[in-house]
Amino acid sequence: MKLTAVIVEDELKLRKVFVELLKDNCPEIEVIAEAANIIDGYALIIQKKPQVVFLDIEMPGGNGFELLAKFEKVPFETIFVSSYGHFAIRALRLSALDYLLKPVMIEDLQTLPARIIEAIDLKESALKYKILQQNLNDSEQQKKIILRSKTKSESLNLKDIQYLNSDLNYTTIYTHENERLVISKTLKEFEDTLCDNERSTFMRIHKTYIVNLDYVKSIERGAECFVILKDNTRLEVSRRKKAVLLEKFESLKK
Repeated sequence: MKLTAVIVEDELKLRKVFVELLKDNCPEIEVIAEAANIIDGYALIIQKKPQVVFLDIEMPGGNGFELLAKFEKVPFETIFVSSYGHFAIRALRLSALDYLLKPVMIEDLQTLPARIIEAIDLKESALKYKILQQNLNDSEQQKKIILRSKTKSESLNLKDIQYLNSDLNYTTIYTHENERLVISKTLKEFEDTLCDNERSTFMRIHKTYIVNLDYVKSIERGAECFVILKDNTRLEVSRRKKAVLLEKFESLKK
């Protein structure tokens, strides 16, 4: 399947390098137009009707999210291109939107066409962009995450998650209403999404657990350490996580 693409990137040198990387490593992707700002990018997208847009986040004259906001319904898949550590990366992860980090590495491109085709086939874009806009604007307590089970994709409020439990390549999410959601993602993937922000209340406390500290009632200290949740669920804490957990738990209570 051949995929048509438009690149919106303000730095000419980076744009040209990226075009060559795609040509050499992703022959399934055909770049049909390039733009240096969101105004020209919008015009080209309307004219060319690409299947995918590679979109820089920060550009003179407006950012990539402002370009998306021009569409009532986004008619293409978006791959964001951003620097490591950009504030929006967490919002992209929570919203299940794809992105590449600058400088773009060859290994990051190897699975790109398959990821784009899967996203097109799943037809989830409307939900993803809706949650992205909310996550960019809402407080930490109001943010949502998109979860994909075997049968459907849905959004869940982060504040409703009590803890996550690893089961090899699957993760079970336990909500405050005792609902259980089994997701085909590793706990490490959830850790990268939920625990990468200092303001986040989520913390990985064990190789098998991530806990939302807002639901922790107390911490049992001793030869072994456990967190006790408000519903009296007891979760083990690894030795190397104990000190960091105690420090973060105390800081959240202040």
